[in-house]
Amino acid sequence: MHQHPTILDHISWLHRFQGYFDPGHAVWAAQKLLDGLDPSRDPQSAARIDLAAGLLRQALILNPCDPNVRGLLGQLLPMSGSSPDFQAWFDALPQVSSELTMEQAHPLIEQCGDDPAHLGQVLTTSGEPLLRFLGLTKFWQWGEKEWFEKWTERFSQGPYGPATAPLLAWAAWKSGDQDRTREMLSQGPESFLSLNLRAELALQEGASDTARMFWLRSLAWEPHQPHLRYRLWELDQPKPDPNLVERTKVHIGFYTFNKLETTLRTLESLLASRIGPAHTTLLNNGSTAFSPEELDGAVLAVAQGRAVNVIHLPVNIGAPAARNWLYTLPETREADYLAYLDDDVLLPRDWLACYLQDFQLFPKAVVVGPKGVNPGKIRTIQYVYRYFQETGDKTIRFTNNAPLFMDLGQFDSRRPCLSVMGCCHLFDLKKWNRLNLPGFDVRFSPSQVDDLEHDIQIWKAGGQAMYDGRVEVIHLQDAGRQAQKSKASWAHVWGNHMKMEHKFTERELAEIDRESRGADQAFWRETVGQ
Repeated sequence: MHQHPTILDHISWLHRFQGYFDPGHAVWAAQKLLDGLDPSRDPQSAARIDLAAGLLRQALILNPCDPNVRGLLGQLLPMSGSSPDFQAWFDALPQVSSELTMEQAHPLIEQCGDDPAHLGQVLTTSGEPLLRFLGLTKFWQWGEKEWFEKWTERFSQGPYGPATAPLLAWAAWKSGDQDRTREMLSQGPESFLSLNLRAELALQEGASDTARMFWLRSLAWEPHQPHLRYRLWELDQPKPDPNLVERTKVHIGFYTFNKLETTLRTLESLLASRIGPAHTTLLNNGSTAFSPEELDGAVLAVAQGRAVNVIHLPVNIGAPAARNWLYTLPETREADYLAYLDDDVLLPRDWLACYLQDFQLFPKAVVVGPKGVNPGKIRTIQYVYRYFQETGDKTIRFTNNAPLFMDLGQFDSRRPCLSVMGCCHLFDLKKWNRLNLPGFDVRFSPSQVDDLEHDIQIWKAGGQAMYDGRVEVIHLQDAGRQAQKSKASWAHVWGNHMKMEHKFTERELAEIDRESRGADQAFWRETVGQ
């Protein structure tokens, strides 16, 4: 009989899935762990209290201005204890009373909509540290570097400036400003966030032993950081072998509809990466905004002598059929691997070597995919990996594609998952054929959920999907405030979602859920040695 997970197991898995909880979600999770505790009957009581305290500690580090989290943690610390380093940090927090609660502050931020100038006016009229901090993080979420830096300067002069400096240093790091990153790291007291960022700085300089030292210190400071266990495992793995790209048969296919500029940026990024002798095909999916001759000439100019096969279709056949068309080409039949790219991505140099290495390390993997980030001036998480959150009779609910917008290194490792982002994924064609996988379902045309559904088919057939957070892809189709959908667009998305729900039985979904989560759990145990 299948055993239902305990609340400790469930929250622990969510913690591994999310890396860090959003502070509000951390309070919910801590309360779930603490509800109904009975030490005389529950042998997991001590572990539940310990994890709840850890989640609240992290929530307070991520928002030291939150009076609710501070109060809850103050009540829990005598029961759970903490590291001396955290206790010193906690005791050094400024004794500033706030007139606002989170419940009151959030609507004041949300009323600004997507307007940075309006938000700036709200922050100007309020001296509340909590409100100003939430405004800062909203500028970060939007990728508004100039507004973020302006208000960071003001906030840093206030009582919570030092306590929040390590977190805000991460935003500077993700904006590419290393000088500002180091400056802000020097302004605040040490925390697990500052130790983790120093590890990233060390890694960039090739000092992996120094990075390991900082991560181990961080775990002593705050033990409940499962993503660091993955990162430490990654340090022990061999680097991707560039020669693997040179001796592997790969076909790279992507398709475009009316996106000339971003298609050319994608092609330029692709050709600047290490793809060796891989064949590249661009499918013009019935574009009407430019002529075939315009696209041919522009591709020739970007390719600079590199071979790029361009196919022009007279009409737009949609994304699923375009992928299927690319699958049937002779270049695909001659290849061992097939990469599908969207026409609006910027790729890291070693993406293909990383992916090919993944197939060597994970023999059941059929597809591997990347960490997707938004194109703002401060890099934020757009899409990582997904699992089922709920399944039932004609019911599928997925986990959040971006559990936390802040990129704090928590998604920079590898793991099995139910589904990966389809903007840059690589398929093992031999496994695809051996498992007799279907193509992409044209009933999802012109787009939406076709790649998700195909990943579910992979698990159903006995394969696996792998996430590789080392491959950071900038997806130019911003999933944030720049990508608001119309009612008709949302109707199409939900319509396709309903089609997908009707393709699988309740039993099939439950089995796929067990398999994907089981693979994730097995990898976790192998990674941390438990």
